[in-house]
Amino acid sequence: MGKRILCIVTLSLSLILQSSAVSFAENYAVPGGNSSEAIVSAAAQEQQNQLSEEEIQRQLEQLREDQEQLKKDQEQLFNDQEQLKYGQEQLVKDREQLNKDQAQLKYEQEKLKNDQEQLKKEREKLEGQDKRKKLNTELTSNTYLKYIKELGYYKATSKDETLNIRNAVLLFQSDHNMSITGVWDNATKDMLINRLVSNVFSYADNITNAPANGKWIVVNKTKRTLTLYEGKKVIKKYPVAVGNPHTLTKSGKFMINNKIIDPDWGGGGFAAPVKGGTPENPLGSRWLGINRTDGSYGIHGTNSFYSIGKFISHGCIRMQNYCVEELFPLVPMKAPVWVGTEAELKAWGVTQNAFTAN
Repeated sequence: MGKRILCIVTLSLSLILQSSAVSFAENYAVPGGNSSEAIVSAAAQEQQNQLSEEEIQRQLEQLREDQEQLKKDQEQLFNDQEQLKYGQEQLVKDREQLNKDQAQLKYEQEKLKNDQEQLKKEREKLEGQDKRKKLNTELTSNTYLKYIKELGYYKATSKDETLNIRNAVLLFQSDHNMSITGVWDNATKDMLINRLVSNVFSYADNITNAPANGKWIVVNKTKRTLTLYEGKKVIKKYPVAVGNPHTLTKSGKFMINNKIIDPDWGGGGFAAPVKGGTPENPLGSRWLGINRTDGSYGIHGTNSFYSIGKFISHGCIRMQNYCVEELFPLVPMKAPVWVGTEAELKAWGVTQNAFTAN
């Protein structure tokens, strides 16, 4: 379009210059010149002028058409720009709507997920209730041992099967932070049902501030249990016997100051000494001494196997021999030993709650 206009302007200027030249020649013709040639030349010039005017008219007409087309193109461009602007505005609205739809979809998905989780919990709750009812009927004094064995608490460490069963119950009770008795009773039945209906087993211990990152011991005189921790993590729980009265097993924060295999017993001032490693030795097969200043006290085995779980000792902490033999290599020298009642331990930041169903 621009090139065409430029050509028209150039042609117009050329014609104007030619017309001026012709006029100049007519006005300043040389006298005595050839009149016939002048006439012919003038005619030719007139024809050229006439053609040029036609060409100019044609070009001017073309220019007007181009201007009209340009106007139309400009109007179309304006319409296109308006349409584009409208399209962009619509795109913004569509994006906003899409964001809203996506947010709504996310909300609906999260709600569906929560509903599914709630439904799963309700289903598990109903299944647990049904299972609990069934177990409540099935668990009797004649059947409970089957489940205790399946959970891994039974150990045939003695020829005395009654003792083996009692020890299994003691281990189950201590592992669930119960006050141990070694007897199959309603409390033990309820706890066994809780364990069997639960998806997972985990200790309900909470330690506010452990005295060591490594292994250390807590003796709960109220529940008659010994817990081996590593930092704040429970490693193992055992049933024990403590003093009668329980104050004979002195409360306090101590540490392991000696470890002996097959310790000799000195008689305690009321009996004859007994050599270590003999069945008659009341200290059993292992000794873990603690730094009490009022005498020689510690954690040890026993030859009085039915005493575990009772308030019965002269101040020491008794364990079954196979239990103290398992504990012995796990406990390092200088390991902290906290001994206290349930209330005292809580005051020190040690909470040992009973296991609950989950």
